[in-house]
Amino acid sequence: MDIEKISFSLISLAGDSFSKLIEALQAAKESNTELVDQLLKEADDLMIEAHKVQTEMLIQETRGEQASFSVLLVHAQDTLMNTILASTLIREMIEMHQEMKALKKEEEK
Repeated sequence: MDIEKISFSLISLAGDSFSKLIEALQAAKESNTELVDQLLKEADDLMIEAHKVQTEMLIQETRGEQASFSVLLVHAQDTLMNTILASTLIREMIEMHQEMKALKKEEEK
C-alpha cells in the first residue's frame, strides 16, 4: 500500500471512529444506553482497522522498505492520535452522564 492510500485510510477510519464517538456521546445525553454501547463498539472496530493500517506501515519499515513521509501522513497520524485521545475523554464523559442521571433518579425517589 502506498503512503497516500495509507494516509487516506487512516484519516477515513479515524474520522469515522471519531464520528461514532460523538454520536455515542449524544446518545448518552439522551439516555439511550443501547445505542451508546453499539456506537462505542463501532468506534472501536474502526479504530482497530486504523491500527491495522498503521501497523502494516510499521511492518513495511521494519522489513527495510523505505518509508516516505508527507504532510498528508502527518495529518493522518494526527487524526488517529486525536481520535484515540477523544475516545478516552468521551468515554469518561459518557460515564459521567450515566452517573449523573442515576444520581438524579435517586434524588427523585
